[in-house]
Amino acid sequence: MKFVSRDLDKLKTLLSSDDQVLVTTHIRPDPDAIGSVLAIREMIKQLGSEAHVILEDECPPRCGFLPGADEILTLSETKNTQRYKAVVIVDAGDRGRVGDVERLISTSAEIVNIDHHSSNEHFGTLNFVYPDTAACGELLYFLIKALSIELTQTLATNLYAGLVTDTGRFRHTNTTSRSLQVGAALIDAGADAAAITDHLYYDIAAQDIRSIGIILGSLELHGRGEVSTMLVKLDQSIEDPDHVVDFARAINGVEVAALLSEMKDGKIRVSMRSKARVDVSKIAESFGGGGHVRAAGFRMIGTLTEVRDKIVPVLLKAVKDSSA
Repeated sequence: MKFVSRDLDKLKTLLSSDDQVLVTTHIRPDPDAIGSVLAIREMIKQLGSEAHVILEDECPPRCGFLPGADEILTLSETKNTQRYKAVVIVDAGDRGRVGDVERLISTSAEIVNIDHHSSNEHFGTLNFVYPDTAACGELLYFLIKALSIELTQTLATNLYAGLVTDTGRFRHTNTTSRSLQVGAALIDAGADAAAITDHLYYDIAAQDIRSIGIILGSLELHGRGEVSTMLVKLDQSIEDPDHVVDFARAINGVEVAALLSEMKDGKIRVSMRSKARVDVSKIAESFGGGGHVRAAGFRMIGTLTEVRDKIVPVLLKAVKDSSA
């Protein structure tokens, strides 16, 4: 992967500046987001500077095993009121995705935007946006190499967590030969692939399994069976609802699957997955969200049934148009 040398020089200068660096990511962070902020924190430390990882939401319990996760702060936990002049935002398609952490960013801040979403708005002073990378973990691997930073076992572990989840355990269509080569390099550097996968996918609370059973029972097929939906009520909330949508996507004949989840703020979170034809990122963008061609999402005000009834016709039309 090639980077503009001038941008690399600017990045290294910012990451090693005398100013404390704020590192953050999107609300409701996933393993790629958590692994990436922890990796950037270590990169900054290796360059001799100090970084504070501050997020709006807590680190998901399933990511608690990652090196450095116990030092992540939430906005409500920190009494830090300083406005940072050096900021790294990772895995966020737009600046607003960081939530209220925005108020810690100085109006004159130098912002590094590191992301792999095609919908990214290039909001940074420096933008390292590469949609052809499967995960921010993959992109950061090449930045580490380009900056001559040592690829430690802890860096490899955090990057591998993001890579294995954003590729769906190396089975999604965003998985490339380069992704596999990066995964191999991270294992060679000390990432324990089996242990990381077990922590992320096979260490599930019993209550989550019970909730998954109820969620699967809400399955509906629409049209000619090309669109599927499932509903998650607030009291059925599970730590990682997104992977549940893969069950609905796996159904024979389904092209697009959507998982609708109630949230505490009264909104409905919609997670979409497609198989081969429909670009769900465009659908998500039309509703104010974003994501990838085969995996995207957005939020909408309304009840579960109201939002379902609004989006199903849109999904059915997208499926029809994709086969025209």
